[in-house]
Amino acid sequence: MSPNRHAWVMRGSTVYRLAQHSGPISCLRTTTMPLPAPVRHQFEIIPHKPSADRFNGAYNKLFASLFPANTKFTVIPLWSPKSRVLPRFITVFVVTLDNKIIFMLGIMQPRDLSSACKREVADRQMRDLLADVVDCPIPTFYAASAMGTKLCFYSKDRNGLVTPPFICSDHNALVDVAPKERWDCDILEDDGAQRLQAVVEKIKRGCASEGLAIV
Repeated sequence: MSPNRHAWVMRGSTVYRLAQHSGPISCLRTTTMPLPAPVRHQFEIIPHKPSADRFNGAYNKLFASLFPANTKFTVIPLWSPKSRVLPRFITVFVVTLDNKIIFMLGIMQPRDLSSACKREVADRQMRDLLADVVDCPIPTFYAASAMGTKLCFYSKDRNGLVTPPFICSDHNALVDVAPKERWDCDILEDDGAQRLQAVVEKIKRGCASEGLAIV
C-alpha cells in the first residue's frame, strides 16, 4: 500500500482507516464521511409518507456515486409490479461487474418498518434473492433491504452461510422473525453513511482479492 492510499474496514458500527506510515499499518478512527450533498438533497426532497418508488431516483443517484460510471461496475434498477395483496420490493437495484451480480438492494416504503408482517416479507424476499445468486465472483456477496433510508445488511459466503441468521416462526407463539432493530443503518446519518461506504469498500477489496479489474 502506498503512503497516499487508504483502505477502510468496519468493526461493528465503526469504520476505521488503515493508514501506511513508515512503520506497520495502524488503525485510525475516521473523520465523518457524510453522503455527498447532491445525494442527500435528493433524499431530503422526497415527500412525507412516500411510496417505495419515490426513492428510486435518490438511490440511483447514491449508487452512481458509490459505483461510478467510469468503472466496470454497472447499476441496474429492476422494477416489479405493485401488489394489492402482499408488500414487496417495488425496486431492486442490482450492481454488476462484467455481468456478474456483486450487490443488490431492495426498497420498501418507510412505514413498512413498523409492521412485523411486512418486515417478515422483506426478510424472506431478500433471502430468496440471495438464494438466486449462485455465481458471485467475490468471496462474500453483500445485499441490503431498505425501508426508506434505513437499511438492514445481508451477506452470503461461498458456503451459503447467510447473515443475519434466519429466525424461525412458531405456530404456537408470536415470534418477531425480522426484528425492527435489524434496520439500524440510516444512510442520512453520518454513522449510517459510513457503514454503507464500508460495505462498498469490502466489495471492492473482494474484487481485488480475486484479481478482478474494476476500472
